[in-house]
Amino acid sequence: MSERSGHVFARYWLFQLPGMFVAIVVLSVLVHWELIDTRTAALLFGFWVLKDLVMYPIVRIGYETRSRPAGAEALIGAVGVVQQEIGDAEEGWVRLGPELWRAVLQGSGAAPVGAEVRVVAVRGLVLSVEEVAGP
Repeated sequence: MSERSGHVFARYWLFQLPGMFVAIVVLSVLVHWELIDTRTAALLFGFWVLKDLVMYPIVRIGYETRSRPAGAEALIGAVGVVQQEIGDAEEGWVRLGPELWRAVLQGSGAAPVGAEVRVVAVRGLVLSVEEVAGP
């Protein structure tokens, strides 16, 4: 197990502790009131822990920390296609995956419909793009 995987595993179990504590308290109360015996309580707690072990591979990704940029920074470097011409100091529209974004062209010139552009900056909800050089 790598060091990073170890941290994720420890983080997962740390988040499981409150639920385990509640399970122990509830099972202890049920044993105290003689609604279940000690062996049944131990078996139920074992199932509780087994459930957490089985769920770990499924929910592990939620406990990993992100190493790549998120938010607007994640768009920088993405390549899109011009949907509405982008001219000098005029906004146009660019499709990045399934989304349409307002965009301005970095530098001078124009980017016609169908041209590929690369995101170089994000200012609010407007992308600053440059034309992708042809092969």
